Amino acid sequence: MRLRHFPLISSLSALSLLLPAIASAALCGDGYWDPDLRLCRGAGGRGIYTPGGNDSQVHTPRDYFGAIAADVVTGKQGGIAKDSPSASAAKQTALQQCGLSGCKVIIAYKNGCGSTAAARTPIGSPNHVVGGIGDSPEEAEENALNKCEQLNPDVECLTWVKASCSYYE
Repeated sequence: MRLRHFPLISSLSALSLLLPAIASAALCGDGYWDPDLRLCRGAGGRGIYTPGGNDSQVHTPRDYFGAIAADVVTGKQGGIAKDSPSASAAKQTALQQCGLSGCKVIIAYKNGCGSTAAARTPIGSPNHVVGGIGDSPEEAEENALNKCEQLNPDVECLTWVKASCSYYE
């Protein structure tokens, strides 16, 4: 008697697993259900949203920008901007934070990390301060040091501004 009900129980079990996805997909409107995210994706790549939401409430991931500025005349000041809405805003914020007339943007980055390194050369020397970018703080610092060493052979280079990161939402 148990064997006769097994296909029915098995079918009901499978249906119970599929119903949430089917119901959610029906609530995605013009978009489609993404089972990995368990969210709706907008048609034409317009972002992600919760089932039952509409396209006017689409959450579109955004980019984040960062920049590091340094006073290349005296070496006394630096400025960092992170999670800025645009590259120009990040550069402007870094320069404002640096605050001195000798400040210039050393590195700007998007959805990652930036760092600067300085060579033990006189301040104001060419390639005294350089920048590096990377997917992690460690990678950005390593890239800045490597670039500094390539541009300043036989001179010690040190991390000047530790990595700052701005990440994709």
